[in-house]
Amino acid sequence: MMLNTKNMIRYTLLIVALVMPFIAEAQDDSLSHRRERSRHSIYVDFRVNSTVIDKNYRNNSTVLSRVDSLFTELNQDSTITIESVEFSGSASPEGNAKNNSRLSRARMNAVEKFVRSHISFPDEIITHNDRYIDWGHLVELMEADGTLPRHDEVLKIVNSTYPNAKDYKGNEIDGRIPELKKLDNGAIWREMLKRYFVKMREGAVIMNTYIDVPVESESQPIEEVEEEPIEAISELYSNAAGDDMYGINDMGAFDTDFAAVYQKNPLFSVKTNLLAYSTLIPNVGVEVRLAPRWSFEVTGLYSPYNLFSRDRKTRILAMKPEVRYWWGESLRKGHFVGLHMPLAGFNLQLNDDFRYQDPNHALWGLGINYGYAMLIGKRQNWSLDFTIGLGYMDVKYDIFEGVHNGKYVRTEEKHYFGPTRVGINLSYIINKKR
Repeated sequence: MMLNTKNMIRYTLLIVALVMPFIAEAQDDSLSHRRERSRHSIYVDFRVNSTVIDKNYRNNSTVLSRVDSLFTELNQDSTITIESVEFSGSASPEGNAKNNSRLSRARMNAVEKFVRSHISFPDEIITHNDRYIDWGHLVELMEADGTLPRHDEVLKIVNSTYPNAKDYKGNEIDGRIPELKKLDNGAIWREMLKRYFVKMREGAVIMNTYIDVPVESESQPIEEVEEEPIEAISELYSNAAGDDMYGINDMGAFDTDFAAVYQKNPLFSVKTNLLAYSTLIPNVGVEVRLAPRWSFEVTGLYSPYNLFSRDRKTRILAMKPEVRYWWGESLRKGHFVGLHMPLAGFNLQLNDDFRYQDPNHALWGLGINYGYAMLIGKRQNWSLDFTIGLGYMDVKYDIFEGVHNGKYVRTEEKHYFGPTRVGINLSYIINKKR
């Protein structure tokens, strides 16, 4: 396979010229401002089996005054920008899964309804988490206490995975629940119910805000903005509830790790297109965050080998630069659109008839694609993105007889319109250290 190096360099410089305005914009922002971020945690406590936000329950009345203070601060200070908002619902781990999943979702909705009646923000920065068992939160409560009998055995069960089980009424429950109830004939379970479960019946919102501070002011002392934890808010929102063997039908659903995740600031990700391996083409890519809504990706593909015989080959050298605009968090999750430019050289023979080779002229094209990315894994450093795109490609190739050192037959050129981008990309995200 022969590639015109000058052509490849020329196309690469064209790509750089296309993305330089976005890079310059991102650099100007980082040089002229320093972004100070704050996280506001708002928690609502709920009574057993209730989705009513009761201002007289636990610490809710105190928290209401803090919500008013946050509302006033956001409205009076126009320099504060709300960056992301996550709503969550949780409950304690008893009862059947179906009903308690409904409870956790209703609590999440109650919190969202109340917060959004006071504070305005766009839908695209909102995420929801209504998973109904937060075993991680239970572990934190137990470790903070440390005095529960058979503490280590309980932690071993909580940190393990069991298949779903049935309660005495035949309803589906998490498989860890019957294992915990076996300890000391239910005594440990009842002690956990008394100590911890009341603290797991919550609805919550995590709101991340920032202020852009000019660099010139860095010479002066700047007071750090402290996180203001807000533990509960109040709002009437009613729903029906069921009963279980203890008269309580409530299961937990609040991931305590997600607040920490939102503090991460992704710098770049390393990725690979899993679909390309179905054609035996190794590949690796890098995606760099240019700005909160913009990123730049380039993927290289290289296939240097023959397929099972000297006269079967898929020799390809290609790269796919792409500029992306995100509606979610760039590099992490949400919808995006991209402008991509495939470039490739090739030497292909898939049958006995002919071999196709680029004549010192790289395949090139231009297309637009749509995609969606999602975080995976507990630590949320991994993501999957799915993308498909359409565009144009100019393909020029020489045709040779399909034998070893076969004779030249002719040269053809095609102008292709159709799919130019398809991928399922697995990425590992590198975050900025704070």
